[in-house]
Amino acid sequence: MSRPTGKIDARGRRGNRGFTLLEVIIAVAIIGSSLAILLGAVNKNLLMASQSKNITIASFLAQKKLGEIELIGLPDIGNQQGVFEEAPDFSWYLSVQPYNIEQLGADIRIVILTITWDEGNKEFTVGTAMSDYK
Repeated sequence: MSRPTGKIDARGRRGNRGFTLLEVIIAVAIIGSSLAILLGAVNKNLLMASQSKNITIASFLAQKKLGEIELIGLPDIGNQQGVFEEAPDFSWYLSVQPYNIEQLGADIRIVILTITWDEGNKEFTVGTAMSDYK
């Protein structure tokens, strides 16, 4: 004859050593909500990494474009725009304005270069002053 296992509670029922359905449901709910929060954080990190990559590309393209402008010499006053051949998703907009200081005796130009991407929704702008002073 075998002996029944488990203790008898006040109601005369035998105690089981397993989990109740309610405990399992609560555990699954906690794990599910934790995973949802974790996946949200991972998604945000991926988005920030992509934005960081695009800002880095834009800064390198701006440096390259300003280098090209400096090699040509003092840029003409006005506005220009174009697309980078090596990065067709990135466009550039150049604004050149005069800035005269008579005491210097030099022609100074304020150059503003804006790099845009994501169909113009994101931008990176740099500015500098150029002169023909020798």
